[in-house]
Amino acid sequence: MMNQRGITFIFIIVTTLFLLTCGAPQKEYTYSNFLFGSQCTITFYYIGDERAQEIIDVVDLELVRLDSLLNYFSEYSLITHLNRLSRVKAPSDIIFLVSFCDSISRLTNGRFDITIAPLLELWGFYEGEKRLPDTEEIAQAMKAVDYRRVQIKGDSILLQPGMKIDLGGIAQGYAADHAALILRQRHVKSAIIDIGGEVLTIGQSMQGRSWRVGIRNPRGAGIIETVELSDSAVSTSGDYEKFFILREKRYPHIIDPTTGLPAQEFASVTVFADNATLADALSTAVAIMGPRDGIEFLDSLELQGIIYYEENGTLKRVANR
Repeated sequence: MMNQRGITFIFIIVTTLFLLTCGAPQKEYTYSNFLFGSQCTITFYYIGDERAQEIIDVVDLELVRLDSLLNYFSEYSLITHLNRLSRVKAPSDIIFLVSFCDSISRLTNGRFDITIAPLLELWGFYEGEKRLPDTEEIAQAMKAVDYRRVQIKGDSILLQPGMKIDLGGIAQGYAADHAALILRQRHVKSAIIDIGGEVLTIGQSMQGRSWRVGIRNPRGAGIIETVELSDSAVSTSGDYEKFFILREKRYPHIIDPTTGLPAQEFASVTVFADNATLADALSTAVAIMGPRDGIEFLDSLELQGIIYYEENGTLKRVANR
């Protein structure tokens, strides 16, 4: 049995090490990679190069794993196999994600729908040869668009023949949340995660202030406004990301699954939430709803948002924050 002197001695050592660690300056570390079709950057603060590198390695392993599962454009991804075979076994976290997508679809009355792929393909947003389909083509493609026909049975996801899913409207936010989980589990207290524009923050910046994130000007260069984040996430969907203009009309890649037509009543939608997965999915859905209905919808969820839209050639803003 350890005597009182031994216990006191160990307590002094542990306390000293704790104080030394707390007093040590934290350094800035950065992770960067091209995944999910865009640039991913994570900046975090930590003590110890070796441990920080271990964190970077674990984050990279997880993000590469998720990209290999969710990348619509990869010949070998899980999603590609599902779209080709109409059935695939999936890891438990992907089963959860697809189930979560179903919940968001029901919450938004089908404005968010992962079975949107046939319509994106029809409008040419996959191949880069964008086109204006006729009403008959749209009606035909819409026969394969219905989130209610995606089935989960045990560890398998099933689609009906002709259906294809695309998780591009939520995958980046989901990846940001996974990266944040890894950082938090390793006691990172200050970080900013940017996965293709889906931003999530942990704590505050090293200056003791909220993180400042810029919202892009949807009709010009630079930033139109900045917002502050602390332990929260923000997602912006814009009609400037992927689009084409025909006869002076803009057709963005965000398509309304209920009509088969690109959303027209937004320039950019920014949604704030506790997690990036939710913010990512809702920014897409709210873009389809338009400014008035979109803000009312966010109000009903007690979530904050900023919507820019054009009216008579003038950029206007509506927000609930």
